[in-house]
Amino acid sequence: MAKRSESIIIIGERDADHVMLEPLAKVASGWRTTNIGVRCGVWAGHFTGQFMVGELTKFGKEIEYFCQNLKPAATLNSVEHYLQMTLVDAGHGRVRAEGLTRERLGAKTALEFEFECDRATLPEIARLLIEADRQN
Repeated sequence: MAKRSESIIIIGERDADHVMLEPLAKVASGWRTTNIGVRCGVWAGHFTGQFMVGELTKFGKEIEYFCQNLKPAATLNSVEHYLQMTLVDAGHGRVRAEGLTRERLGAKTALEFEFECDRATLPEIARLLIEADRQN
C-alpha cells in the first residue's frame, strides 16, 4: 500500500463541490500516484490515478499566473487524461472550475463537472500543488 501524503489539496469546498487531490509518496518511472476525488451536485467519484512528475507543478504555476492576471485561465491537462480542469474568472471574487475526470484513457464513463469556488483560496492551492510534486 502506498504511503499517504501529508496534504490533501481541495479545489472548492470540502463539504460542497470540489476536486480533491491527494498526491501519494509513491513515484515510479516519473509518475506520481494520486488519489483523485470529485464532488459536484449529487455526483461524486473517487479513484487512484497518476500524474507525470511536473504536471502538478505546472498547474500550480498556471494558477499563480492566473491569480496575478497574467493568464485568462489556469488549465490542467494530465497526460493520462485522469483529470482535465480549467479555472476561469467568474467575477466578484469567484472562480469557475470546469473539467472532466475519468478512471482511464478511453473510458466512456466519466464525470464532467462545473462549480464555483473562492478566488482567495487559489494561492494556497498553487503552493500545495508545487510542493506535492517535490515530495519523494
